[in-house]
Amino acid sequence: MKESMRRRSVPSALVFVCGLLFSSVSHCQVSSSSTGQLSLVDALQSTLANHPALRIQEQEVVTSRALKQQAAGKFDAVLSSGLSQSRTNLPLSQFEKDQAALIGITADHQTINLTDFSLGASKLYRSGVIIGPAFQATRTTDNVQNIPGANLSNLSFQVMVPLLRGRGRDVVAAQETAAGIAVDASLLDLNQTVSDLLAETAARYWAAVAAEKILEVARGSEERGRVYVDNVQTLIQAGRVPEAESNQVKANLAGRAAERIAAEQGVIEAKQQLALAMGLTADQIATVGSASEGFPAAEETTTSADGGAIQKLFELASQRRADLLASRRRQSEAQTLLVAARNQTRPQVDLSFNTGYTGLAEGTGFSQVFQSPFRNAQGPDLFGGITYRFPPSNNLARGQLLQAQASVRETELRTLEISRATMAAVGAALQGVRNSVLGLQKAREAVAAFQAALDGEREKYRLGVGSLVDILTMEDRLTVAQRTYVNAGLAYALALVRLRSVTGTIVEPDKPVRSVDGSVFLSLPAVSAGKSQP
Repeated sequence: MKESMRRRSVPSALVFVCGLLFSSVSHCQVSSSSTGQLSLVDALQSTLANHPALRIQEQEVVTSRALKQQAAGKFDAVLSSGLSQSRTNLPLSQFEKDQAALIGITADHQTINLTDFSLGASKLYRSGVIIGPAFQATRTTDNVQNIPGANLSNLSFQVMVPLLRGRGRDVVAAQETAAGIAVDASLLDLNQTVSDLLAETAARYWAAVAAEKILEVARGSEERGRVYVDNVQTLIQAGRVPEAESNQVKANLAGRAAERIAAEQGVIEAKQQLALAMGLTADQIATVGSASEGFPAAEETTTSADGGAIQKLFELASQRRADLLASRRRQSEAQTLLVAARNQTRPQVDLSFNTGYTGLAEGTGFSQVFQSPFRNAQGPDLFGGITYRFPPSNNLARGQLLQAQASVRETELRTLEISRATMAAVGAALQGVRNSVLGLQKAREAVAAFQAALDGEREKYRLGVGSLVDILTMEDRLTVAQRTYVNAGLAYALALVRLRSVTGTIVEPDKPVRSVDGSVFLSLPAVSAGKSQP
């Protein structure tokens, strides 16, 4: 009877020691440590400043602008000039020799010297009209017929007006207009990339927060296990409990140490993934500090996932998602090119008009070339004509039209697919937020319930009706519940990131992004008049 009472008193003493320990550390700290070095905003700003994917997408914008500039090049004024000199020796027939001899010229061949100078300009207007002035001066001398030399100059102005193919701004400037639309689409693509990378960084940040909290749980659990070992060892040395009792607490400590080691590795990997998301270089990855913020607080009253809420968020996403807006812009680009392709199937009918005058100055002096435009002009030269050209098969134009029609259809289908995927993603993301809130509530309740159960096991052990195994088992379950609570907090944080991402409410879709407000990842997007409010 005394031995039985002594064995009961020994566990009671152990429970008393363990109770002191549990009273101070049983509630695992799941809020972020105040000694952290990296805030969410710092991580997001690093992504904006350093991530290579953004630099790549920025070059895509530069490329699209370059293509627009190239497309505008067809409307540049073109200046042209030329200068040529030729000398031709033509043998004379006997008749030609005799004719030359009659005027006192003895020659067996004719030497012709021809100097030609031209200067002109032309410009294609976006209406399809081509205009251009031209000047040409020709100086001719020879030893038989034109010994004094003749200098002819012609100043003209030409206008060419297309009547069918190539007429109208929507046709002629289609490539330039489409290239401008492509620039807008590339800017939207850039902001979509920004949004995706910021969402990835936020997700990695919350994963790092969770990894550090899991490590806190594991360290606390290991420390409590170490105290159990020390206390049981003390009681064994005092002869109050059997030595076999030490095996349970040692095994328990070893298991908790293994969990702590795994948690430390988890922190290392989470920080590495966060560093990559932040765009840090290889030598900076190891320098990432601990996350300094805790999980966002759950908004329990704003998580309705009914059809009305989903529809409002879908309408918001339709106005804010940069990838959807970019797809619509590319659809407009394809339709612009379709108009031009359809026009190319028409015949080429051009009306040309040319007017000017011709001057003549005689003499072999070089200055006579420049005097010729102002001498012996005999009135305006006029020319008018119409040309028609059309290939009967017209396979090139027909093939281009089919390609343009397919491109329009493709962009329409792509826009529809993005819209469908957005609708589905919005519903799933909103439901995910709601379920994560419920899961967080249940996880919090589970921690409280296991804590109460552990207190009950300690009380039973104190009364002599429990066992050390029951205490250790319940304490392990509490540790699992604490990890589950951390994971529930992570699930809610990630659900917010996902909802912000699918609704396009991380950054403005059509404005340059130079900074980001980290609070967008801490709350749900508010819907008001079709716009989001952070």
